[in-house]
Amino acid sequence: MTHASSGLLSMLPAGGAPGLRVQTGNDLALLGDVYLSRRWAEVSAIPGWSDAQRRAFLLSQEQLQRSHYHTHYPEADFLIVDYAGTAIGRLCVDQGASALRIVDIALLAQWQDRGIGSRLLHAVMQLADSQGLACNLSVEQGSRARGLYERLGFQACGEAGLYTPMQRPASTHYPLLKDAMGCERPDDLPADP
Repeated sequence: MTHASSGLLSMLPAGGAPGLRVQTGNDLALLGDVYLSRRWAEVSAIPGWSDAQRRAFLLSQEQLQRSHYHTHYPEADFLIVDYAGTAIGRLCVDQGASALRIVDIALLAQWQDRGIGSRLLHAVMQLADSQGLACNLSVEQGSRARGLYERLGFQACGEAGLYTPMQRPASTHYPLLKDAMGCERPDDLPADP
């Protein structure tokens, strides 16, 4: 377990609202469901495919994405987002020498627009800030998430085809408190929805 995952797990313990836990081999079905949830509308527009074909295609794409992440971010922390004990998404972060990269953040569709993603992002930013690190991510062109990232202080720092790289410089904006276990945690995470 890296410093990034231990920090995030102490700020958002499993069973919380939201909480995090380390991804295991038992989470593959959830990862497939999350990928289906975020890409279903795109493949639904493809004429001539049955839902079974769309599903098979998307699940193969999820496997390729997972392989890509493990190849290009071998030291990354792969975490599962839960809400009061129910697995609802994934968070993958990779800590480098100068930045904490959000490789992936995704929730099942029925859990979106509830402030959960914002809480996760605030925790990641707090962790980056506590270590004096910038926070990086890439956002797909046209994604509505870009507005959220911009409101949180991320700025575009180039164009890269389908994705826009964004960065938020390290900040001292978040004061720290000690949680019940003596770990530092942010005192201003947004309240549960």
